[in-house]
Amino acid sequence: MDTPKIRVVVVDAHPVIRGVVRLACEGSEDLELVAEATDAGEALNAVTALSPHVVILDLDLPQGGGRDAMLRLREAHYTGSVLALSDRTGGAAVLDALKLGVQSYLTKNTAVHGLADAVRRTAAGERLIDPDLEQGAVMELGRSARKARESSEIDALLTQREREILDHISQGLTMHQIGTRLGISPRTVETHVAKLYRKLGVRTRVQAVSRAVTLGLIELD
Repeated sequence: MDTPKIRVVVVDAHPVIRGVVRLACEGSEDLELVAEATDAGEALNAVTALSPHVVILDLDLPQGGGRDAMLRLREAHYTGSVLALSDRTGGAAVLDALKLGVQSYLTKNTAVHGLADAVRRTAAGERLIDPDLEQGAVMELGRSARKARESSEIDALLTQREREILDHISQGLTMHQIGTRLGISPRTVETHVAKLYRKLGVRTRVQAVSRAVTLGLIELD
């Protein structure tokens, strides 16, 4: 009795990369390339219709990108595995992909035979990440954790009034305008702003807004 083949869908706008994946599958008796897609929409259609075991995904797709494709696959309750094949090597990109549900992450210079083996292992439930990329992701995770901790600590220091003033500062309001909005004098606003700057470790309005955005304390429209 023949062993069922591992069904693969490749999602990449570049024909050369799709060709590499095709070669990897054609040269392996246990792999079957069931569809090729070039954007998130085509990827969703292929996955919905064919239920592949592994989706090989480029993170730099046109019309929404690989991130959008991952979100669509997740919303469609895709239960197979995703192997990212990307030129992005930064820790932040790798970490973001893993958070979205990518199981394995390889660079596009992966050899054909290496890619075939990676598809098999990914389909079997293994998580494959290039050691250098994994180290970058771990470092980025550490930075994210430190930022989250720092954000929590600073947020706990801010009073409700300081949070309100920070929000108004981010909208570009003057001291007088903030005072009018809050029903307090401009001098009182200045006192709150001075305390706010001290807690954020900044000296100017621009620095305050930038620091607050970085820490996730506010979001700019």
